[in-house]
Amino acid sequence: MLGCRPAGYIPTLLDFGVYVQHRDGFLHSSRGRVALFYGGIVGRLARLVLSDSEGLACLEASEDVLDTGARVASGNGKEALWYETLTEEEIRLICGVYVIETEDGQQLKYISWWPTPTAFWSSGLHTGWWNANCERWFLKRLKETKSPQVKLHTYSEWKNKLRFSTAAHKVNMKNDELSAKYLAARLS
Repeated sequence: MLGCRPAGYIPTLLDFGVYVQHRDGFLHSSRGRVALFYGGIVGRLARLVLSDSEGLACLEASEDVLDTGARVASGNGKEALWYETLTEEEIRLICGVYVIETEDGQQLKYISWWPTPTAFWSSGLHTGWWNANCERWFLKRLKETKSPQVKLHTYSEWKNKLRFSTAAHKVNMKNDELSAKYLAARLS
């Protein structure tokens, strides 16, 4: 995350440059390769920054997989499969999230340069893979981020901006359900 800002704060192009420095620095670290596997907007931002994304993706998991990863399955009770994951803080950094105080000082709101995975995955853009519509939208947003009039959005604003086709989200949910059933049957 990029820190907490006072009420009414509006990030500038200078802020965008600082965000890009922090994001790119993280993505070039040993933990950055994990973003390639995340998919969606996080994976696309990682591919934007990491020139050898295919080579990096083929490297072995880091030793901290047991600390920051997720256990996918326990085989025969003696072995377990682990998957490297990003922390919530790392995801927020990649997406360029700021915490903004509200006028009353009682609440906080989160705004970001890019939609967080939750907003992206519930959108009509998300079909389970990075498709041509996703890429067109991404390139358009990338161009917008270089404009002084760029607007950052909250989670609910991103959801509204990424609405597109509601049927796509339903198809993706069903695809996830069927995939989980298939994998469960194969692993048992």
